[in-house]
Amino acid sequence: MILITGASGRVARRTAELLARDGHKLRLMTRNPARAPKLTEAETVRGDFAEPATLKDAFAGVSAALVVSASGEPGERARLHRNAFQAAAHARVGHVVYLSLQGAAPDSKYPFSRDHSLSEQFLFAAGLPCTVLRNAFYMDMFLEKFDTGGVIRGPARQGRGAFVSREDVARTTAAVLLKQPGGTYDVTGPEALSVAGIAGRLSPLVGRQLRYEDESADAARDRLSKLEPLAWRVDLSVGWFLAIAAGELERTSDAILRFTGTPPLTLEDYFRAFPELLRALHRTP
Repeated sequence: MILITGASGRVARRTAELLARDGHKLRLMTRNPARAPKLTEAETVRGDFAEPATLKDAFAGVSAALVVSASGEPGERARLHRNAFQAAAHARVGHVVYLSLQGAAPDSKYPFSRDHSLSEQFLFAAGLPCTVLRNAFYMDMFLEKFDTGGVIRGPARQGRGAFVSREDVARTTAAVLLKQPGGTYDVTGPEALSVAGIAGRLSPLVGRQLRYEDESADAARDRLSKLEPLAWRVDLSVGWFLAIAAGELERTSDAILRFTGTPPLTLEDYFRAFPELLRALHRTP
C-alpha cells in the first residue's frame, strides 16, 4: 500500500494516476475527499497535516508514503510537515518520499526554500528511511506571472533556472516511490533558461509576443503590495525571482533520466503535450 498525501493537487494526483495505471494499491489522503481522483485499487481518506489525529489511520499499514507540501505561510508549513513525518514514524512507514525544492537552504532567497530546508531537518530527525526530491520551479509557474500585455516583471536579472515540467516530476515521484533509493536529488529540466528566454520560447507557442522586464526588488514589492495585502505572499513572489537571480536553480541533474529511463521534457515538448495550460496566454489584452 502506497500513501499519496495531498492527492487532490496536480503533482500528487498525476503521480497517483501513474501508479494506479500499473496496478499499485493506493491510499489517497486529502483534506477534501470529494476532490480526490477516482482510481481503481485506491481508497480515499480524509487527512489534514494540521489535525494530527487524522493522520494515524492514513499512515497506518503503508509501505511507502509521499508527503507533498502543505499550503500556508513559511514556517507554519514546516511545522505541518513535521506532523506528517511524526505520524509516519509512529506508523513505521517503510519509506517516505518528500517533495522539496531545488536550492532548499536556510539562506535561500525564496521563503519556501528556507521552509523546505527546515522541513528536511524535521524529516531526518524522525529517523525514517527517506528520499528527498528537490524539484526545480515548475515551468507552468511562469504562465500566471505574465500580465495581460504579455509582460512578466521581476528581479530575476540574467539568472537562469533548470525549470521542470510537472509531468516529469510526477513520473519521477512515481518511480522513486517504487524504487526507494534513499538520498537527496535535484529534479530538473534539461537546460537552464533565463526568464527572458522563457518568454521568448513561449511566444511562438501562443502566437503573440511575450517579454520579460527586469525590475528591482524594491520596485517589485511596491507593485505587488498594491495587489496583495499579505506581506508574506509579496515576499514569496519577490523571493521567487531573487532565487533565480542568485542561481539557486541553475544546475541541471540527471535524476529524471536515472529514475524513469527517459529524459526530461523540453519547454516546447511539455506545452505541446499539454496545450490547455497555455490557454490564458493566447488571449490578447
